[in-house]
Amino acid sequence: MIGISARLSPEKNHVQLVDAVALLRGMGIRARALMIGDGDLRKAIETRARELKVEHHVVITGFQQDVRPYIGICDAMVLCSHTEAFSLAAIEAMAMGKPFVHSDVGGAAEMIRPGENGFLFPVGNTRALVDRLARLANPTQRKRMGSRARARVEEMFSETKMLDRYEQLLVDLCAVRPEAAEVVFR
Repeated sequence: MIGISARLSPEKNHVQLVDAVALLRGMGIRARALMIGDGDLRKAIETRARELKVEHHVVITGFQQDVRPYIGICDAMVLCSHTEAFSLAAIEAMAMGKPFVHSDVGGAAEMIRPGENGFLFPVGNTRALVDRLARLANPTQRKRMGSRARARVEEMFSETKMLDRYEQLLVDLCAVRPEAAEVVFR
């Protein structure tokens, strides 16, 4: 089960995941997609799934207030975005121990260490996406990478780590401009 948690909009490129599921199934991998969210492209996604005869293997949940139960049933998570700043959906899924496959945009390379806790793939390259997802068909590799995904979030993106970095940034700023220390620490 490959999950994607994002609004169904053009920049998120859900149709590419439908194409990937069809190719994976053609390779004998029993891939399914769980699309957590809703949006303007729902009909286009459903139409593409029917065209490729994978409509029974692509499920769209609609908007969900709490995505955690849905992420929990997935084996891996993906974002096929054409553009992305820094995906909180990726951080959330990685925190839940899910390996993540992400198009190489925005801050993806800060989160994902290819082959360790997930994979990156070139934007729009469905063959590369399929290759990365096929590697995650191996349960042992998936579990190992999921554990490392969780560790990466704890190491780099936990509340404590982020607060420590903000504090250090403020200290550094004050060292550069001593007059700023009076404003910050008043």
